[in-house]
Amino acid sequence: MPKKKSEGSITIKDIAALSGVSISTVSNVLNGRTNKVSKQVADKILNVMKETGYKPNTLAKNLRATSTKTIGVIVEDLVIFTTSPIVEGLMHRSEEAGYDVVIENMRLFGRWSDEWMHDDALFRSALATVMNKMESMNVDGIVYIAGYEHEVVLTNVPEDVPIAVVYASSMDPKIPCFKLDDEQGGYMSYNYLHSKGHSKIAIISGEASNLHTVNRLRGIQRAMFEDGVLFDPSYVVHQSWNKAGGYNGMQQLASKDFTAVICFSDLIASGVYEYLLEHDMKPGKDLSIIGYDNHEVSKLLSPTLTTIALSLEKIGEAAVLWVIQKCEGEDVDSADNMEVRIPGELIERNSVIKIN
Repeated sequence: MPKKKSEGSITIKDIAALSGVSISTVSNVLNGRTNKVSKQVADKILNVMKETGYKPNTLAKNLRATSTKTIGVIVEDLVIFTTSPIVEGLMHRSEEAGYDVVIENMRLFGRWSDEWMHDDALFRSALATVMNKMESMNVDGIVYIAGYEHEVVLTNVPEDVPIAVVYASSMDPKIPCFKLDDEQGGYMSYNYLHSKGHSKIAIISGEASNLHTVNRLRGIQRAMFEDGVLFDPSYVVHQSWNKAGGYNGMQQLASKDFTAVICFSDLIASGVYEYLLEHDMKPGKDLSIIGYDNHEVSKLLSPTLTTIALSLEKIGEAAVLWVIQKCEGEDVDSADNMEVRIPGELIERNSVIKIN
């Protein structure tokens, strides 16, 4: 017979282990979802609970009193090209676990363009509305998906509902974050060009203060340090993330001597292509180019663009898996300032040549 533990020390994990079942099976019994469990298994779990002195109300902080088997997803804006793959990965993993997904689109960019990024009142009003909807729907967990990497302050979060932030950082240390490993992406970009014989490399980034820019540059600098190459900031130009940014960036770099350029987005790279063609130079021959994002445009350019693919579906899967495990009462990492960074993948195409 299992020995009784001191009050409050027994956990759902203990009950599952002693019963020889999964934590989710114990959770189903605790939440009254007996249609998912045979009577024999349910009776066994209840007997173990009785023998160990376990009381369901001691797990109130780990399990909600009722469950809707629903995950609420809040997105800053569905029009952002990175959002859809994240949602796709999240929904795939949720369906596998038997959870429904409801999506609330704040339409921050659609309603206010970039204005909301500098106006806390706009952001708070939109967030309060969708959080109230999440509470009214009694969702079991929430995943918040940002449109770009920045720091978010989440308020009005329903009590006892696990929440994770994707593609951004949370100012609340108790909310875990699931993000791209941009530093590793920058590191891969430089090392790939270096492996092709390039040592004179320019960089066209996004805005200097943008966290994607900061982290990708940090990765490039780490790779250069390991190679014993001095970082020259005059070979870095900060521009907008679009085609015009790439074109203007090449104009700024026109007097420099370099054989390759790292573009911090594929749209920036498309502007580089345009500049080269206008100046009777051939992309991928007169200048090697590597992009970032694996945006649809990367496959439409000629020659096709070597780039870093973002692991967006994997980020969505990892975030919702953590939330679901918390909903099921499983023992998952929930340390303060928890941050999960998922690396991208180098997609080799035809825009980089090997030189001596």
